[in-house]
Amino acid sequence: MKIGVISDTHDHLDNIKKAVNILKEKEITNIIHLGDYCSPFSVPLIKIDKVYAIFGNNDGDKLFLQKKANDSGFIIDRGPKAITIEERKIAIMHEPYQLEAFRKSGIYDIILHGHTHEHYIKKDPLTVNPGELCGYLSGKATFAIIDLETLECEIIEL
Repeated sequence: MKIGVISDTHDHLDNIKKAVNILKEKEITNIIHLGDYCSPFSVPLIKIDKVYAIFGNNDGDKLFLQKKANDSGFIIDRGPKAITIEERKIAIMHEPYQLEAFRKSGIYDIILHGHTHEHYIKKDPLTVNPGELCGYLSGKATFAIIDLETLECEIIEL
């Protein structure tokens, strides 16, 4: 099974639509959003079967963001948060506070964060920042696809 990982969408509606369409074309039905939606109107565009989501530091109206998420069939939690998908233990967070402690803990198969707007992939354990889907700071709109079976990760640039 493969999952999509996005972060730092910052209200870039076109890029959210593009990323979701690419994931659907690849028959990926699970997505993790690592925060910084910004405005509630962007949340309903994340139309995919299963969404795991946390807040970022630039998410303003958290109550209305949560309402829009609930209307779309998912919950936005505060991070960091531990989730399990296909027996893989995954830590999700927006800001990478205590990232090395999470990496050294030996608890997680995958650790995901956003916030820095710079994409990267590290191994042992797999640690990924999918970059910024908005593309505002780096000039590159990116997200990640992770194969949960092989723990291979691909960064997709729009």
